[in-house]
Amino acid sequence: MATRTRRTAARSSGRKKFRGLLWLLSGLFLGAAVMYGVQTYLYQDGKPLRGLANLFKKKPAEKDQESHVRSTESERATKPKLDFYTILPGETVLPEPRREDRKTTKPEPAEKGTSYILQAAAFTSIEDADRLKAKLVLNGLEPHIERIIVGDKGTYYRVRLGPYSRLDELDASSAKLSKLGIKAIRLKVKRNTNG
Repeated sequence: MATRTRRTAARSSGRKKFRGLLWLLSGLFLGAAVMYGVQTYLYQDGKPLRGLANLFKKKPAEKDQESHVRSTESERATKPKLDFYTILPGETVLPEPRREDRKTTKPEPAEKGTSYILQAAAFTSIEDADRLKAKLVLNGLEPHIERIIVGDKGTYYRVRLGPYSRLDELDASSAKLSKLGIKAIRLKVKRNTNG
């Protein structure tokens, strides 16, 4: 009789261990699901803790859309402003070459007294210009920064490449910039011949 109670006790302890293991696994699964949900909710638009404010606020759907539009507008305002149209006298913007022109034209030197420049961007902050310059240097280009003062608009820092003596050199550098997601302005610049 004693052996029968031992066997029964052993079976019931085995069942308890199995149940405990089931509870442990289901708890881990539930915890992982909750963490995934929290992580997804808190990291909205790839920004940490962006959705935290939504935990405590209840807004109608229209107000949520308005706040989203306002937040994206404020994000745009905080990004550095690129001003591509800071062109000085003596500089002419060149049109983009057509594909058929690139294949059929021979490399020609610049007109006498002119050269070609690529303007990658113009910033109001030297730090932003330095960041872009560093990115371009790391990608094998040779940019430089020019400081200019534009009337009542203030000081700008232009990130430029060149001067180039031929259009094919200009186009090659422009293609490299395009691969980096930068649409540069192609400029024809009159050289100062006054010494």
